[in-house]
Amino acid sequence: MDFDSDLKRVFRTTVTVNGALVASLIIYALMVELIRFQLKPFLGLLVSGPSHQTLRYLVFGAAVGAVILVRLAGRTLLKVKPGEDLQHLISRLSRTAVITSSLGELPAVLGFVLFLLTGFFRDFYALLFVSLFLEFMYFPRLKAWQDFARGSFPRQYTESSPHKRG
Repeated sequence: MDFDSDLKRVFRTTVTVNGALVASLIIYALMVELIRFQLKPFLGLLVSGPSHQTLRYLVFGAAVGAVILVRLAGRTLLKVKPGEDLQHLISRLSRTAVITSSLGELPAVLGFVLFLLTGFFRDFYALLFVSLFLEFMYFPRLKAWQDFARGSFPRQYTESSPHKRG
């Protein structure tokens, strides 16, 4: 079993999934512009209920919560468990990357909902920027995965590495 090739294979799949999540952010922006262009002036779909300002505070508060959740999830999900082997580590790295990327998309999704309800397109773009920033910060990097594996299993990693010297 070649650990590096397994890691790279899973890494490529994870990058594809995360890339699709980033692409969905661009699709949200295109939908906002399409709605703004087709329904000029778009004032939102909210007719009654909470005030626009109250809704804004709720959405921005939830977005801040999502940012905190991304930060905590990245740390918590990557803790090495006793008795874990390298293959489990690979799947956990992938799962953690997809989960953090999905959570990083939350501010933009909340901004899109806010836009649909209120027509506040600038708020959508502010929250989209937050999501893009989170995606950039937590996008999977092969070197970071390899370093994490070496740090978590230094002896096992060198035994399964094809580049071991001896």
